[in-house]
Amino acid sequence: MFASATHRGMFNAKGFLFTAVLFLSLFTSLTAEAALSVLSQPANSSVYEGKSISFKVSATSNRTIRYYWYKNDTMLSNKTNTLTISSANATSAGTYSCLVNDGRTKIRCTPFTLTVNQIVRITTQPSNQILDAGTSASLKVAATGTAPMTYQWYKNGTAISGATASTLTYSSSTTSNTGNYYCVVKNPGSSATSSTAALQIVATVSTGSAQISWSKPTTRQDGTALTATEIAGYNLYHSNTGTSSLTKLASLTPSELSIVVSDLAAGTHYFALSTIDTKGLQSSMSSTISVTIQ
Repeated sequence: MFASATHRGMFNAKGFLFTAVLFLSLFTSLTAEAALSVLSQPANSSVYEGKSISFKVSATSNRTIRYYWYKNDTMLSNKTNTLTISSANATSAGTYSCLVNDGRTKIRCTPFTLTVNQIVRITTQPSNQILDAGTSASLKVAATGTAPMTYQWYKNGTAISGATASTLTYSSSTTSNTGNYYCVVKNPGSSATSSTAALQIVATVSTGSAQISWSKPTTRQDGTALTATEIAGYNLYHSNTGTSSLTKLASLTPSELSIVVSDLAAGTHYFALSTIDTKGLQSSMSSTISVTIQ
């Protein structure tokens, strides 16, 4: 009613009892886990004030990956694989790094720096000026910003050829330099336009004087004699445009036979004289003389 010892894997040999144990090889199929690997990471970068910039780290693992970002060794709140800095300013600059963690392995990326470049800011504006022709005229602008910076001056809205310095100078100004000026300052990431300054160049007039002299007339227009005692005075006439537009400049006494006329502008001036007798009769104008002031 019992199975034999042999069937039960047991046998007796020389008084000893042995148990034969059959070992079965058990094979367990294990799936190899992919190790955490960082494929790409950020590098040193620069950005202009007010602009946005993003940094991205790329990693693989068959486990859930978590990302941690640091600025100057202080952890940031961002926990994604992309760090975006919007509207960068001076405080955005610093040294950044990231840490990638899949729960089994941690990998810290190489630290990288962010440089924030300054946009152009006008610090000194050009000023309105009124100057005499022939004098030196200068319009100046000053600006701050990350180099390189370029300058371009405009007159009445048109770019001035060759005017690419912070100062625009006319060493000997003329009335043709009169106008409204402004300057556009640029660097690779920004530009700024100065305020508009009015430059007015006033023509200078050379002045001089002329001495006009005459002799007492001895005859009237009708040819009759005119004595010195019959002369009551003289009228002097002047024009700076021509002999047909003479106007009275001065009334003179009978003893005045010359006069110095001052503050005459550069150009040709015309003079004529008439005589008034004691009866109030006035002669016709004398022949015209001209004087040129250089």
